[in-house]
Amino acid sequence: MNRSNKISIELNPFLQSTSQTSPGTPNNGKKKKSKRPYTKIQPDRSNTETVSYQKLVVPKRMHSPYWKYFGFPASDSGNILTQDRIICILCKKQFAYKSNTTNLRVHLQSRHKTELMVLEMGSSKDGSPKKRHGKNELMLLATSEGQVDVNRSNCRIKQQDVYIQGEINEQFVGENVANIQEQTPQMSVIFQDIDNSSNDVINKLVSDAITEFVITDLHLPDIVEGKGFQRLIATLRSPCEIPGKYKLEQYIIPRIYETTRSTVLNSISNSCSTFALGIEEWKCSSLNVYITISVFFQQLDKEGLCIKQLATILCNPNRTANEWCGILGSLFINWNINIDQVKTVIKAFTNNNLDAALRTQGFVLIPCLIYELQNLCTKSCFETEEVLNVLTKCRTVSAKLHHHNALTSVTVQDNVVQVFNSFLSREYPQIWTTTYHYLERFVQRKETIKSLCNTLDIGFFPHELLTDKDWSVIEDVVTTLEPLKVTVTTLSEEKIPLISLLKPLINQLTSHHLKVKSNDSNLAASLKNTFANELHWKYNNIDVQTFLHIATLLDPRFKDFPMTEGEEHLPTIKQELVKMVETEGSVPYDTKSNVTEIDPDVSKKPRISGIGFLLGSVANVKSSPIVNKHNMSLEDRLNLEIAQYESERTPCLEECPLMWWSRISSKCQNLIRLARKHFVYALSGSSSKLPLELQTLYYIKRSQINQDLVDKMLFINANTVENN
Repeated sequence: MNRSNKISIELNPFLQSTSQTSPGTPNNGKKKKSKRPYTKIQPDRSNTETVSYQKLVVPKRMHSPYWKYFGFPASDSGNILTQDRIICILCKKQFAYKSNTTNLRVHLQSRHKTELMVLEMGSSKDGSPKKRHGKNELMLLATSEGQVDVNRSNCRIKQQDVYIQGEINEQFVGENVANIQEQTPQMSVIFQDIDNSSNDVINKLVSDAITEFVITDLHLPDIVEGKGFQRLIATLRSPCEIPGKYKLEQYIIPRIYETTRSTVLNSISNSCSTFALGIEEWKCSSLNVYITISVFFQQLDKEGLCIKQLATILCNPNRTANEWCGILGSLFINWNINIDQVKTVIKAFTNNNLDAALRTQGFVLIPCLIYELQNLCTKSCFETEEVLNVLTKCRTVSAKLHHHNALTSVTVQDNVVQVFNSFLSREYPQIWTTTYHYLERFVQRKETIKSLCNTLDIGFFPHELLTDKDWSVIEDVVTTLEPLKVTVTTLSEEKIPLISLLKPLINQLTSHHLKVKSNDSNLAASLKNTFANELHWKYNNIDVQTFLHIATLLDPRFKDFPMTEGEEHLPTIKQELVKMVETEGSVPYDTKSNVTEIDPDVSKKPRISGIGFLLGSVANVKSSPIVNKHNMSLEDRLNLEIAQYESERTPCLEECPLMWWSRISSKCQNLIRLARKHFVYALSGSSSKLPLELQTLYYIKRSQINQDLVDKMLFINANTVENN
């Protein structure tokens, strides 16, 4: 009786809602079972809260290899929030922990088969018995942000024997979990070994290497959050710490920027020459226009030319010339550059207000030859109607051949592969030489391409096929632009391309390669005339002509360069030297640093005596007579320096003029000051010296950097030792 009462009490809530059998209904001797209604019971969440975790922690007593990819959610200090839930560090999936590793392996088997295979292969090779871990031995720690539901009654856990970055956590109270700023999820894994300090060093090395990878190759910081990147790092070095996007953008990159900035400031303070600027204009993927400003100078304790990038500035089209003057003035102040020491600017931009601001400061604006050739070849050649139509046909033919799958024979397939292996992987309009190489490959594979178009059933429309006239246009363009391509290559491959190269190169182009010949077609003749006239007009400014003329004469490779017709009005080296000495004074010969260096090859080289030059005689002697410079007038000393410079052996074209001048600096102490004012980098920035394919990748990646990071990332990238 008691038993039935007990049952009736427990089932009372259900019996109230159950349909009762009417008294008049016969039972037929069988007891009819009443259906138990389904009632959805909501879980009691009154004792549950959702908290954020910052780390995934595994106590050292967990010996199973599967724990390599799992962990318990923990606070930023490493205190475990709950042991009821475990989280996969690969996909962030959460599931219940049942005090065994069966569900860990099942999850790896279903979601991460590759990792499981590698893990079990490594475990099978290790036949050594598992030893009991001591206090400071191996444990697993993962840094990963997210949220997890925690039961408050189980929140206070037993003290864990866990190492978090070299510290033992003594206690934990669940309500003291710190709320961190919401960030993009990041993940990393760390193995902590016996020596905690060595682990910190390894983590820093890995973090620095990843940061260098992002900056050197101009990757977006988002790359560190990609699962593929994280698995790659875990495969190469498992486990290791990967800095998150937020940490990269807000802490690491700014810190490296400040460190690099201090290095650049030290280099600028050690300058021994006047400064020159390079200003390059470029567009990002959102079509915003930027300018990147670089500075060129020589250092006291180093040979060669220093190239340092200063800033990348967003160009506002409504910015006035006065506003540009203010921006430039602030830039000079921030980098401790005296504006009076800046003489020239290598111009690679079209902003008229910026041009006016620079001219207001009295700078000599010299057009960057590579930039001008880019504009000339693009606007005067590739964008003209006749060439553009043919270029469009070439792109259509190459695209259809590339995507054609109905290859009828191995021979045809080999021909297709041969054609497309010869094409560049990219044709990037911002670099005209990529389009040139694209057309050049067409000319080289002309017969093969014709054969493929006629053999394969691709379905070309009549207006898409290349006619004989189209092939003639391609050949004319390739032949006419070849010397321009060689010019760009010469400047890019020169170890230190100085401004002194510009005049010989331009003179060679206009007087020889771009001269119209009798057998030139109408297109070739038109292109040559356009290019020659544009180059002449771009460099026709008297200040530009004077600077290039003196720079060429002070380059020992071109000191005998003939003066062309119409240049009789240009000053000579002596006139510029006298002008400089009158303004800045001369260098006295009685200083200690002015001791004449002894050249070991003097006895082997014929020299023109300085006294003989002053007296109007030319002597081929093995050694120059001793000259008492202290008793000479200023004019005689300047004449002697010029004579000694002109009597020196002319170096080969491959020799660096900066190194050459450093060897005779004691002989021409005033003249070398004038030469240093004309030691100007011929390009607007260091990126123009990159090989063609790397330059294309650089421009593409540069255009994708967001506005907040573009200045810092390009600054660090350009001013690293490898890139400078």
